[in-house]
Amino acid sequence: MKQGERLETERDVVEFEGGEKILDRSVKAMAILAGLSLMWLMCLVCYAVFMRRVLNAPPLGGTDLASVSLVPVVFLGFAYCGWTGGHIAVDLISSLNKPNLTRWTDVVVRLLSAGLLGILTWRSIVLLEDALEIGEATELIEIPHAPFIGVMIVGTGIFTLTFVVMAFRAWRGQPDASSP
Repeated sequence: MKQGERLETERDVVEFEGGEKILDRSVKAMAILAGLSLMWLMCLVCYAVFMRRVLNAPPLGGTDLASVSLVPVVFLGFAYCGWTGGHIAVDLISSLNKPNLTRWTDVVVRLLSAGLLGILTWRSIVLLEDALEIGEATELIEIPHAPFIGVMIVGTGIFTLTFVVMAFRAWRGQPDASSP
């Protein structure tokens, strides 16, 4: 070992795992908010269908509310899906490779994914600045886009961090976080 280098200590591992616990709780809290948003969206659609079909009086702005309600459903659920492995995965290539090669391909793919999500987060920040500058809103009842773009930023930012942590875990040879 050269001077200035240091070995990974048990304290480093414990501190990293403490950060993972915070990330895990954040991702799960976001998933709960995504689920609540989905419940809200379901109730909204049922109400709109009832009003349109039974009372022949469609609610004003139902489409606007439904479209902006999709943002938290999607962007708050992204990180949880990735963190728990809830996405679709084809393990054809990994089953043909040696475990060590699969480990390194996992690291590379997760870092590339983090990079792409980082770009999406950055572009969402630019979009937020533009939306605030021009006061962008929905067409019918003028719901401001800015809060929902903020949700996009938080969701993609946490998902970026999730991929970085997952890449670090793969690099260290640790398994992914377990599903709940």
